[in-house]
Amino acid sequence: MAQKNKFIKRSIIGIIGLIVLFVIIVFINLIIFSNNASIVSQGEIIENYKQGQKALLVIDIQEATTGEVADNSFYKSNSNELIDNINRISLNFIQQNLPIIYIRGEITDPLINILNNSYAKGSIGAQFDKRLKIDSEIEVVKNRNDAFSNTTLDEILCSKQVNELYVVGMDAAYCVNKTIEAAQNRNYKINLIKEAVLSESHMKKDSMLMDFKNRGVAIISIDSLIRQ
Repeated sequence: MAQKNKFIKRSIIGIIGLIVLFVIIVFINLIIFSNNASIVSQGEIIENYKQGQKALLVIDIQEATTGEVADNSFYKSNSNELIDNINRISLNFIQQNLPIIYIRGEITDPLINILNNSYAKGSIGAQFDKRLKIDSEIEVVKNRNDAFSNTTLDEILCSKQVNELYVVGMDAAYCVNKTIEAAQNRNYKINLIKEAVLSESHMKKDSMLMDFKNRGVAIISIDSLIRQ
C-alpha cells in the first residue's frame, strides 16, 4: 500500500510538473509572438514613378474584430458605421478603377490558438466580416501587425506602381499604426480617412489621429475624398 501511495504521489507530481512546464512554454511563446508581431519592416524605398497610382488598403475588418465572433463591445457597437463608410469608399475606388487591397490577419501558431483561437487559420474569425463588400480579388493575409511584413503587399503595390495609399480599417493604434509606419519607411504618401478607422475608444482614436498628423500622414474625410 505504501509503495502504491508513493507511485500515485510521484505520478501526481509528474503531472503537475508537466502542466507547469506547458504553461511556461505557452507563456514564453506568447511573449515571443507578441514581440515579433510588433516589429515594423523597413522595406525598400519605392521607385519614383512618372505616373504613380493610388490604392486603398482595407485592414482587419474581420469576424473576429467587428463581426460574429468579436469579443470587443466597443468595436461591435461602432462596426455598422465603420463598415458602411468603408464600403462607400471602396465603391469610389472601383468607380475610378483604382486598386483595393483587402488585408486580414490569421494565426497559425497552435500554442497561441490554444489561448485564443479567434484568428486561427480556417476559423470564422479569420474571415472578412460578411458586411464588408469585397470589390477586389486582391487579398493579403498577415500574421503580424505590419501588413508589409512576410506578405506579398510590397510586390502587389510595386507591380501596380502605387505611390500613394489610402488607409481604412482597424485598429488605429495597432495594425493600422504599424502598417502606416512600414509604408512611411518605404516612402509612400499616406492618407488616413478619419470616418473609416476605429480604435478601442473615441479618445484613443483622436489621440492616434493627432499622432498620425504629426508624423506627416494626411487626415482626410470621406467627403473630401469623393470630391477629388
